[in-house]
Amino acid sequence: MRGLGLTAWLGLLALGLAAPTAARTQAAERPLPAPVPVADDALAAALETGELSEAEYALERARSLFQLGKVRREFGHVVRPDARDATLILRDLAVRVGDLAPAERVAARRLLARPDDPDPPPGQDPKVPIGDGWTADESIDSPSCGGNVCVHWVDEVGNDDAPPPDDVDPANGIPDWVDLTLVTWEDVWSQQIDGIGYRAPLTDLGSANNGGSMLLDVYLDDVGSSGVFGYCTSDDPSAGAPGVYAVSAYCVIDDDFAREQYGDEHTPPEFLQVTSAHEFHHASQFAYDWLEDHWFMEGTATNIEETVYPAIDDNVNFLELWSPLTRPGSSLDRGGFGNSEYGAWIFWRFLQEKVAGDPGIVREIWERADASVPNVSPDNYSLQAVTKELSQRGLGFRNVFAQFATANRLGDYEDAQAAGYPISPRAAVFGIGRNHPSVGWRTWRINHLASRTVAFARGSSGPANARLRVEVRLPKHGARATVLVVRKNGTVVVHRLNQGATGFARWGAPFARATVRRVEVVLSNGSTRVASCWTFPGPPSTSCLGRPLDDQRPFRLRVQLVR
Repeated sequence: MRGLGLTAWLGLLALGLAAPTAARTQAAERPLPAPVPVADDALAAALETGELSEAEYALERARSLFQLGKVRREFGHVVRPDARDATLILRDLAVRVGDLAPAERVAARRLLARPDDPDPPPGQDPKVPIGDGWTADESIDSPSCGGNVCVHWVDEVGNDDAPPPDDVDPANGIPDWVDLTLVTWEDVWSQQIDGIGYRAPLTDLGSANNGGSMLLDVYLDDVGSSGVFGYCTSDDPSAGAPGVYAVSAYCVIDDDFAREQYGDEHTPPEFLQVTSAHEFHHASQFAYDWLEDHWFMEGTATNIEETVYPAIDDNVNFLELWSPLTRPGSSLDRGGFGNSEYGAWIFWRFLQEKVAGDPGIVREIWERADASVPNVSPDNYSLQAVTKELSQRGLGFRNVFAQFATANRLGDYEDAQAAGYPISPRAAVFGIGRNHPSVGWRTWRINHLASRTVAFARGSSGPANARLRVEVRLPKHGARATVLVVRKNGTVVVHRLNQGATGFARWGAPFARATVRRVEVVLSNGSTRVASCWTFPGPPSTSCLGRPLDDQRPFRLRVQLVR
């Protein structure tokens, strides 16, 4: 089933139109997830107009990862995918191969092939796209294997796909970069699987090319020349079969993370570490449900970088680009343009630090999303898994989301100051004093899983020991208002308003001239209500590709200076 076009989908989202709730049952097969939104470019337009089917779009988008020039010559303005989008772009193709014409199917399988697969296979036109296959034979010393992972490489002198040949530490006949890659991947396996308890990637013994063992295969390749850090995908023979949501994986990462390709923000070993942590997490996710929501898969994979290698802080860049910190008015579960699905990692960090004090809470949410055994596994979708896990802990989602919005405004994270996390901005600031003692009812319309902060600054005039009467009228579902009294000594008093059945709440906030700098009100829409799950695909996608029921809800607020 092809999703709605981008323009139509965004129009419906803006109107906040609702549809009857569609319950997700385990016995019913889910439609495929809509292709990952990359950009509003020529490929997106071709999908919207019907020139390309979803399967054809997935093929062309995957081609654009490695053969962007060819795709542009055929379609026109096509945006280069983000450096970290390859995993889900290739997933989108892998689950749609069966919907392609025979010739296109051949091209798709070549794009999904491992770097060491024959090039071209018997009977294939050598002009057919071949993805990022090696241009040399695998080293006679390859692979190098540990207890869980095998690293494959080529060593032809001068070949771009070959890692640096240096063999100094240790001098064992294997390039040092290969040794470092194996140590790194064994480390991320140990931390994520043995330490936190995530499910190990499924064995690939059923694949036609399984790397020669049941271990996880990692291939070194010059993916940096295509603007890619690395990816994991699947050649599991059951990938794309109806009702199959858990598959094996193999992974490809750059062969040297050369500075001329990746810049100087981090060292090549640091890029190797965070890329390995991120992509390995995808391989583990594939063992639960590789068709899960975009924001869930990329957000938790980005968060695991911080969990495994906290000193590198590469994922802080996503907080600046598009995240609940810089764009609090954008829905948390929005997956699409602007890298919002990566910036969502801060929510999973919040759950680890503030709710559980343990990274295991994210694993437990993935266990609720597990779809590996039909009609047996819980198979909750992303947001549903979160709400059920919080409920199990005696917590309501709307309260937790309000605390999350407050933490974003206060910068209340362990690494916020050292790593330079941005602070959630204010939607409006009003001066309060003798000449302006009140602000009448104002309305802010807020989407689901989004927030707004309104500030009231203390002027030099007015009663010395006044209070600020804060009144709100909130929507019925998921809404919360939290008052922050920011004192001149730098401390903050946090007070959550408890609204009645009508949504009305009032509180007299301290507003003394000598001690209070300002009062802020954080308005949060923690609604989790979604209609048409898995039947309303279209970018940018939200939880279960459904239609949020509580977008653009009115939050009303007024304040008055009182003695």
